[in-house]
Amino acid sequence: DRRTWGKRTMTEVLEKSINTGAVFAEQQLGSELFLKYLEKFGFFTKTDIELQGEVFSQNKEFKKGYEINFATAAFGQGIEITPVQLIRAFSALANGGQLVKPHLIKKIIDRNGQSQKISPEIPDNIISPRTSSQVVSIMTSVIENGFGKKAKIPGYFVAGKTGTAQIPLAGHYDPNKTVASFIGFAPADKPKLKRTGMLPPLI
Repeated sequence: DRRTWGKRTMTEVLEKSINTGAVFAEQQLGSELFLKYLEKFGFFTKTDIELQGEVFSQNKEFKKGYEINFATAAFGQGIEITPVQLIRAFSALANGGQLVKPHLIKKIIDRNGQSQKISPEIPDNIISPRTSSQVVSIMTSVIENGFGKKAKIPGYFVAGKTGTAQIPLAGHYDPNKTVASFIGFAPADKPKLKRTGMLPPLI
């Protein structure tokens, strides 16, 4: 994107997916605190969801601390995460700042027919409810006024964010293809429906 955006608010940064705005926000936060928040949102640990063989990246290259790595991670390109990690982190915004462990099963029934419910763990408060509310408000504007307009649902406010990622090849990125994604929840003020999706590479 070679457009010149000029001065923009953080709401506009998310509405229009302005990478330079995300980098500016990371620089204002500082690399040390930025890294701390990535850890709090669970991007460096697996979720322990009830699924065999869950993998995750330790992001060793990113953690080397080069300025370019922090800059690209600010807009999502320079960090390796799984869709389940993304859902867990994004759900914390919908949960008022509480990071909750995801589950695939509701209860276990043994051979005798006895059922055992999966007890939810005590969630981690990783950001304040006020901060969470502010970010949700911005993501609602992404759907109302930004690039996420196709996710609108009549009669409801939807919070969400679009994504576009380059496809890495050996030593460089594919110049002709990208992967488009979307993640969101509704109603924005009292989430009942959460959705994430990934589209095939766009040529």
